[in-house]
Amino acid sequence: GRAVTKASLHDLLAKEDLDPLTFLDLDQALVSRELARAARRRRSGPSAENMLRDLDGGG
Repeated sequence: GRAVTKASLHDLLAKEDLDPLTFLDLDQALVSRELARAARRRRSGPSAENMLRDLDGGG
């Protein structure tokens, strides 16, 4: 993974409403698009490549 920023930790702790499992800085919209893409096609290719393409707008 990558380093967690102080701002992310501050925002998370300020909410005082943590789930049992919490992902910091997770781009949930990106993950949702990849899950939808995988559901539409039997074999959508490597997820990492799909998500990078999606972030670049080539989605």
